[in-house]
Amino acid sequence: MTNENLTRFTSELNSYFALIILNLVFGAMAMAFGMQFIVTSVLGLTAGPAPGGIRILIGALSLVFFGLGLSWVLFSARVLKGVTLIRREFRHHNGPVTDETLTCWIVRMIAHYRENRKTIGRMILVCTLGGFCFLILGFLNSLEFFSFSFSSGTFTVNGYLLLPSALLTLGVAIVSLLSSYYFSKFARTWDLRQDEISRSEHELAEKLGRD
Repeated sequence: MTNENLTRFTSELNSYFALIILNLVFGAMAMAFGMQFIVTSVLGLTAGPAPGGIRILIGALSLVFFGLGLSWVLFSARVLKGVTLIRREFRHHNGPVTDETLTCWIVRMIAHYRENRKTIGRMILVCTLGGFCFLILGFLNSLEFFSFSFSSGTFTVNGYLLLPSALLTLGVAIVSLLSSYYFSKFARTWDLRQDEISRSEHELAEKLGRD
């Protein structure tokens, strides 16, 4: 049973650590994209003849997204600190893992979650908002290099150089929404464990009170 729990704990710890690192990377990308779109929309450096209204909307969304990216990075760095300590101790452990040691690590993970529960909740919200903002931003940005002729019913590509930017924007949007899903999944799991611990503590307190 210990081997099964250890395997599950190892997978969960590594997945959670990789997810936070991924959020740091894409949070930095979100800030970079936001700054890029701010500069291009304000200075009019886009390749296509975008209407002024669309350019203003892109600039406004870029400001919001730059703020979301900054929050994304700060929240991720705050959560990463505690997980790194547990993971470092886990990786440097020599010899077989006893039940007591594994239980200690699990309790520390739950305590880490309890301490950062609000921060993780904000990360879920930021990931969700960031994903939808990136989807909207990618759609608006696509209007910069696609134009439609109602008379002939054909599409015209105005700027091939903007296509990689649109694809990256879509990629960040997908990663943001996936991060929100997996963080929510981790949160539900730890909430259940925390409830089980609280129930056990309550039952123990009642038993001690009767004794």
